[in-house]
Amino acid sequence: MCVAPNASYQVTMLFDKMIAGNVNRASKQSQSIGGQNFSIATKQFYGHTNRVTLLQILGGHTGTQIENMLLEQGIDCITVHTPLPTRTCTTCLDVSTNQMTELIGVSNRVEEEVVAEYVDIATRLLHSDAPPRALTLCGTIPPGFNSERIAEIISGKTDKTLVFVDAAMDILPLLATGKVDILKVNLNELKTIASAVGLQFNATQGIPPAILELGKKMRVSIVAVTDGPSMAYLADIGQGTCHTFAIPDLLADKESFIGNLAEAKVGDEEKRVLNPIGAGDACSSVTLNCLLDGAPAVEAFALGLAAASASCLVPMINCIIDRVVMNQIRAMTTITQV
Repeated sequence: MCVAPNASYQVTMLFDKMIAGNVNRASKQSQSIGGQNFSIATKQFYGHTNRVTLLQILGGHTGTQIENMLLEQGIDCITVHTPLPTRTCTTCLDVSTNQMTELIGVSNRVEEEVVAEYVDIATRLLHSDAPPRALTLCGTIPPGFNSERIAEIISGKTDKTLVFVDAAMDILPLLATGKVDILKVNLNELKTIASAVGLQFNATQGIPPAILELGKKMRVSIVAVTDGPSMAYLADIGQGTCHTFAIPDLLADKESFIGNLAEAKVGDEEKRVLNPIGAGDACSSVTLNCLLDGAPAVEAFALGLAAASASCLVPMINCIIDRVVMNQIRAMTTITQV
């Protein structure tokens, strides 16, 4: 079950060159879904939709468009409706600089009755005769829906459901439940959480000990940390071990990777730019699903990182994972126990 209450209508625009303060006209544009890319990536990875149920809040004309796109893709959805329109996010890709700019629209406040219905549905699913094998929280929480209500959902889960949290904003109430099994954040988010709980993040001490200390304090079994194209980390708190992951440089080897794209079609202009939007969700999706399929945590995370990297090479639609390139990147990833 994917808990993603802050959806967005995602517009991606490709520009030959963007100039600040000028009118900029896109050379290509696509529409997709944002804020719920875990479910999209899961479908892309497996090629079918029976791995995930998406629990969402949608409203207005943008919400209707998102519902229609999800229906076309066959994603299993449970939707709680709100009268105000779902936010819009716009990704601007500049081919001349290979830079991405993300413009995030306003998230409207959701009413208390909408929040109550959402919490009730999630809680009933967790206590059903066939509860989900995992619950994943991805992305942000809209105004009116605070993390205490998400913690209320998580607190009611049984041992039959694994809890995976890929979020950092206001998540201390979630961690305080002691029911979060896996926490995935980026390095800056890790530092923010460590500071909030009174832990000193000492760079000279090293990142792995800090991750292990935070995991123990938060009673989390596994902590996964990403840092864009830089070093990633996975700490198994129970075993007291930490592994580092060095992924290949996409920019340096882009021509090789793009030349091996077998399942995704990319136009000549698109081949000149990378788009990291949705990569984090691709990583979370593949990591968690591989864990559920029985892969060791280290290998599951390595595959997740490779899937995230592969998704960056298909810029106009989020979370398209070409398995051929994913496997190539995985083969080039160096894993070290520290």
